[in-house]
Amino acid sequence: MIVDPEKVAGLIAEIAEEEIMTRFGLLAEGDIDTKSGPNDFVTAADHAAEARLKQALLGLYPGAAFIGEEGAAADPSLTARLDTEDGAFWIVDPLDGTRNFVHGREEFGTIVALIEKGEIRQGWIYAIPDKGCAIGSKGDGAAWRGEKLTAPAPKRTELQGYRGVGSLQGKWKDEWLPRFRESFETEPARCSAYAYINLARGIRDFSVYSRVYPWDHAAGVLIVREIGGKAAYVADGAPYRPRVEVGTPLLVTGSIQIWTQISQS
Repeated sequence: MIVDPEKVAGLIAEIAEEEIMTRFGLLAEGDIDTKSGPNDFVTAADHAAEARLKQALLGLYPGAAFIGEEGAAADPSLTARLDTEDGAFWIVDPLDGTRNFVHGREEFGTIVALIEKGEIRQGWIYAIPDKGCAIGSKGDGAAWRGEKLTAPAPKRTELQGYRGVGSLQGKWKDEWLPRFRESFETEPARCSAYAYINLARGIRDFSVYSRVYPWDHAAGVLIVREIGGKAAYVADGAPYRPRVEVGTPLLVTGSIQIWTQISQS
């Protein structure tokens, strides 16, 4: 089932404005908590936006299941359903870049993906401070602010990208990472939403991640693929699937040529 992409985009924007932007810069001490560590924040805005998105999205596709980041944090078994069930799922990160949000940095967004039978069918990334949405539908291309996105032009300068490699393990941390750091210019991936938008727009060339959650990546991977990019694991070239993976590098690029160049370095 394909839902109306513009209707979903409108719902995301409305909820982001009402539940997230109204709290930006106004969080009380009791509005902020942490999850896995002192820098893994969750706020009242995350919870409120997720609850609103769940209600709205299930209203559009009642037969789908819902997996939100905050719900999965409370019950990790929710993500196991992606491996054992073959139905439809809404995968949602209500507030990606929560650390930025808490610290007043205007780089945070909402990410929504629709998965059917293990396949990413549609994706939305809403850059909340900029009020812009990237939308992708499998086989129908991708757009940013309503303008069709196309494959990035070939690079004539050094490649630039994002890194989120703190969870690499074994040889990937000890051997691959030092070579990667020496070969390519990167900056920290502080917000998956903005990283994927910038990849799709050709502002950056690649991202590398070592802790891969479906709510951070499914929508962005679809959008990048729709413009001719690639998302796959460096270890064996296995394509990204909407699952939880930790320890090995996921490389996402705006073109297949760049993926090959980086993975073989």
